Amino acid sequence: MATDAAPPARQPNRVQVSTNKKPLQFYLNLSRRIMAEHGEVELSALGLAVSNMVTVAEILKKEGWAVEKSLRTGLETLEGEQRSVSKPKMEVVLTKSPDFDRLFAEHPPPPRGQRQGPPAEAAAA
Repeated sequence: MATDAAPPARQPNRVQVSTNKKPLQFYLNLSRRIMAEHGEVELSALGLAVSNMVTVAEILKKEGWAVEKSLRTGLETLEGEQRSVSKPKMEVVLTKSPDFDRLFAEHPPPPRGQRQGPPAEAAAA
């Protein structure tokens, strides 16, 4: 009797960056939230989304939130109806910077499901 292998378990600290699903701010907030909970975040992207992932990682590093732990690149072969297509793949693991806890206390991401809007003073004006 054949058994189907279970799909790999989703890693709670992994973020798959896309080109069309969410704005960059979504990935920045999600990455900060995951680093606060797990100490590190793994960003992953395929094809055209690689540039978005690099942008997210570089913003987190430049603003002092994260330190790069590892970087992996490669090609992933996707089976199409008529032929296989290779797409670039990149994964980066970021860990909390020494300043992360202070930055997180000063600038926490908005609660899940809530969009980050203008400050209250700007909204009242």
